[in-house]
Amino acid sequence: MNSPVEKKLVDLYLSGRDILEEGLPNCINRRRSAAIEQFNLQGIPKKGSSNGDRYHYTDLTKVFDAEYERYFIPSYTDANIDYSDLTEGYSIDLLNGFCRKQGITHLDNGIVFGSLAAAANEYEDVASRYYDTIVDNEKDAISALNTAFVQDGVFVYIPKGVSADKPFIINLGHYSKGESLADFGRILLLFEERADAKVVINSETLSGDMFLSCITTEIYAGKGANVEVVEVDRTNSVSTLISSCFARQESDSNLKTLSLALSGKLFRGNRTVKLLGHGAENHTYGLYVSGSDEHLDFMTDIEHITSDCTSNEHFKGIAADGGTGAFAGRIYVAPDAQRTVAFQQNNNLLLGEDAHIYTKPQLEIYADNVKCSHGATVGQLDENALYYMRQRGISEENARKLQMFGFVNDIITKTSVEGLSEKLSALAVNKIENI
Repeated sequence: MNSPVEKKLVDLYLSGRDILEEGLPNCINRRRSAAIEQFNLQGIPKKGSSNGDRYHYTDLTKVFDAEYERYFIPSYTDANIDYSDLTEGYSIDLLNGFCRKQGITHLDNGIVFGSLAAAANEYEDVASRYYDTIVDNEKDAISALNTAFVQDGVFVYIPKGVSADKPFIINLGHYSKGESLADFGRILLLFEERADAKVVINSETLSGDMFLSCITTEIYAGKGANVEVVEVDRTNSVSTLISSCFARQESDSNLKTLSLALSGKLFRGNRTVKLLGHGAENHTYGLYVSGSDEHLDFMTDIEHITSDCTSNEHFKGIAADGGTGAFAGRIYVAPDAQRTVAFQQNNNLLLGEDAHIYTKPQLEIYADNVKCSHGATVGQLDENALYYMRQRGISEENARKLQMFGFVNDIITKTSVEGLSEKLSALAVNKIENI
């Protein structure tokens, strides 16, 4: 046992285990005991170098030490809530970790989506093959905690050779009336051989209360699958979101992810990809825009396990006065992963003397026939470009905003979801205008 904080969480699990397991199949419940043991062994990640720099600049202890209400049943089910309208598609709405519609939808082409709890009961054989098989609970204590506490979430299944005609819109809402809440939702995205689909994950706080949300996403991309996942994270000024995503790619699959952290007292995004099949291709993009008293932090692991795979990673960040942004990226190339092509880049803008950006790109290569590169920049706005624009009648304020808009849109426009880049650009513009 590491501290009273961990003891409090373990005791909560032990006292509520019967409720946690109620109505759920063995494929979910059997994972809990080992997960809580892993959490107990590791403890909440400490700030500093004790975790191999994974949490060097981010302190989670105070976050978990705060007092939260933890509901073991759906809460505020009668609340009249409007989620942000980012794009059209098949919607799946969660509130405080539970699906608002307790059921699943079956399409004529074999696509299944809806509540994870309902899907695990109806398709336990499928859930057993995939659920919690990609997550590395031995290295990620927060995801282990999620595995111990999860009761519901989202399930999306695309069968072999099927293309989804519309994107799936997953709304993760956090709402209460004067309470501080903690929730643990799970997203399981399964794309079989040659499946083709797009997913948009929209996480937002819908009231001004304090929330702690620990969301874990698992993505399985089968042979030849073509997948795009966009995640947009916005929480209020007193809340914390820890979003962990684990992806597994088989031969000739193509996975593109775009992660945007646009607000929050504390945001931590963990992104882990394992390229396990020959010819797999991965594109991982991200953006964080940190205003005053906000701490937005991404950590990525792109692991080339086999030969002839490609990865391209690009993250950008902006930090204004009193804000902090952090990025730690690792590309790992295994001894058998010959002919790997991997690129990683992190670019950042500092706005003000009290803004902070921390960046640590890393290559770990054990093969000798590879093409790998990485780089990072931290700088100010281009004064020459500002001067050029001001000479053409643009005010200094507008010139600065235009330069920042161009900086972030380079990432935002990576999505191919119809109409989404315009909505994301509007959100980024609004944030930039208010920092």
